[in-house]
Amino acid sequence: MNALRHGLAAVSINTATADATASADDSCEDVIYQRLRQIEVERVKAFNDVHNLSRSEDPETIHTAVRRLAALERYAQRSHSRLKKHIF
Repeated sequence: MNALRHGLAAVSINTATADATASADDSCEDVIYQRLRQIEVERVKAFNDVHNLSRSEDPETIHTAVRRLAALERYAQRSHSRLKKHIF
């Protein structure tokens, strides 16, 4: 699954340097936080899809929905890791 295809691709975020101002750091943190929020919204939608499809007889559609949910979990983990690295 491709994050770009789903509109969840990360914006290029430069790491803070000694010259960077606090406002630039805050801006990067805001971008990462907004991305995490967007991913969480998509994860809730995907979880609801999996729940609704669990009553379905078609295992392929359930498998596809679960794969999308797993991909969203990976996107969230990467973004959370990037936010932690940026803050500390």
